Amino acid sequence: MRPCSDADLETIADQEDVALFIEALARVGVDYRRVLSLLIPRLAALEERGDIVGALRLIKEIRAIVTSPEQPEQ
Repeated sequence: MRPCSDADLETIADQEDVALFIEALARVGVDYRRVLSLLIPRLAALEERGDIVGALRLIKEIRAIVTSPEQPEQ
């Protein structure tokens, strides 16, 4: 077995993060998915601009959406 390089470990960590995100997203309802479909491109734009504070704030919002139970429709 060959030793893992830093790049290998980052790839594995990224794959684990993606798998966890996909698993959580599968539990998110349709309404929350619509909201996320708007927020994810905003996150990419913030990252491109280098707005770390804005990106972290948006990540916090996204995490809250993905991990919170969806409220029943009224």
